[in-house]
Amino acid sequence: MPHSHRTRLLATAIAAGSVFSASEPAQAATYIFAGASAPDVITHAKGYTGAGGALEISVGIDQTSLFASEMQISVQNVVNTWNGLLPTVGNLQSGLVPSGAFDFESVLLHEMGHALGLDHTNLASESGESGSNRDFAPAGRGANGVFDLSAGSDGVIGTADDDRGDDVNLGYFRIGENDPFATDLGIVDSTTYSRNLGDLPRGQSFGTSGGRDAAAALGYAQTEAVMQQGSLQGEAQRSLTADDVAGLLYARSGVDELAGTADDYTVTLNFIGAVAGADILIDFDNTQASFAVSQSQGVMIADGHTAITQNSIYFNTGYNWFFNDQSNVVDVSAAPSMSAVPLPGAFWAMIVGLAGFGGVSMRGKKRAA
Repeated sequence: MPHSHRTRLLATAIAAGSVFSASEPAQAATYIFAGASAPDVITHAKGYTGAGGALEISVGIDQTSLFASEMQISVQNVVNTWNGLLPTVGNLQSGLVPSGAFDFESVLLHEMGHALGLDHTNLASESGESGSNRDFAPAGRGANGVFDLSAGSDGVIGTADDDRGDDVNLGYFRIGENDPFATDLGIVDSTTYSRNLGDLPRGQSFGTSGGRDAAAALGYAQTEAVMQQGSLQGEAQRSLTADDVAGLLYARSGVDELAGTADDYTVTLNFIGAVAGADILIDFDNTQASFAVSQSQGVMIADGHTAITQNSIYFNTGYNWFFNDQSNVVDVSAAPSMSAVPLPGAFWAMIVGLAGFGGVSMRGKKRAA
């Protein structure tokens, strides 16, 4: 089956020192964009300046946070998962999380993707659309000033036959292919990936989204990109898809967007426990998040390229959060090889934004002001 690994660039310009944040309520996030539209911006991990090398990013839990101890295993698991960069299918799991609870680890996995530079794989709530319209593939408004949203002849939102009129495609796909879930990534850079609709397979009209309905239409059961907006109660999503991995790999091909050159870089996340500060600090703070939010600052480092300078991830206590108490093991040997692609990278998402069984389900209490 032809395949591609569609990833998205953020449709927002970044000014030096600008702050971007967004909150993600139970079913979908509310993004707050700042700046003018700039749909071809790639965001890189904290510490990248345009020169290649190995970056290390510390991840910590605010030592004063409610649930600081309950978060520990899930945070380490998320660090392991993003470090491993293993693309999987069938990553939507039931039976691990109580039906009325949200899986903290799954939501954190999504927010950590934002902290690394990934944006949503669907239009999402930042589009201003509502309901199922948010599940169409990411795009900018065309000359007519509105989103053109038709599911095409198959009636499935987010698939390759969607009629998007003059919408501007923001999703990257492997040139000549259009399957964001196939795990044989190969080289990921500007020579193999494109958002130009002219590079789609003959007869296709738009890039495929990262949603579960689009995945099912391609034959992938219970599969959805981690960076698809929306969290469901009673569901665990603790591993990445090819779409998530490809987005990071593309960015790590550097400012020249060519894998195997001197400006390529790698990223390693290091969990440092409950601390006063870290490159990425995680906290329960109801003044910062209505559900969950990843807040970042960034600077321009080259034309069309930004880098994160600061990030915090916040959660709201007013939900029934399930904390996984089983450590995961990620087989990093199965991750994409450096001989094929640069290791973990980041598209853009400076905004909000097959671990084990068991765990603790806790009803969050309002934190004192």
